[in-house]
Amino acid sequence: MHSLLTLGKQLFSVLFVLANLFATAAFAAGDVVLTLENTSEGVVVELTEDDLMALPQAVVLTENEFVDGLAEFSGPLARDVIALLNDPDMDMLTLTAINDYSVEVPVVDFAEYDVIFALFQNGNRFSPRDKGPVWVIYPMTDHEELQDRVYNDRLIWQLVRVSAL
Repeated sequence: MHSLLTLGKQLFSVLFVLANLFATAAFAAGDVVLTLENTSEGVVVELTEDDLMALPQAVVLTENEFVDGLAEFSGPLARDVIALLNDPDMDMLTLTAINDYSVEVPVVDFAEYDVIFALFQNGNRFSPRDKGPVWVIYPMTDHEELQDRVYNDRLIWQLVRVSAL
């Protein structure tokens, strides 16, 4: 029984390492890290890390329940990224993570606040194992109204797909 338990732990460890290697390899240079889609318009935009880095970059200094103290996040503004869908009539988006977790977000959030698709925290690039490739960050510290559970739930990390509803 003891050896079976040990074998099970070893197998779990191997599978965990392989899953992490796969997640890291999934975002090699030149690979698509974020897909934008508007199925009603028949538009799909696939963005690499270089594409996201080529957009104007913004910095947000903020706190949230997932970081210790004030942190500096940087990446393109969410409104600049979704503008690539070229649909001024969008009003809701579904943001989906690598593990298929998803959350609906009103487009107005991106117009009213400097929400970013963060690629870096405190100068360090996110890896797929640590909230990457993209983490949606709201400027919560700058806006008291954003310090609410509804906005906290929109801080989706490991973002890989944005879909217009």
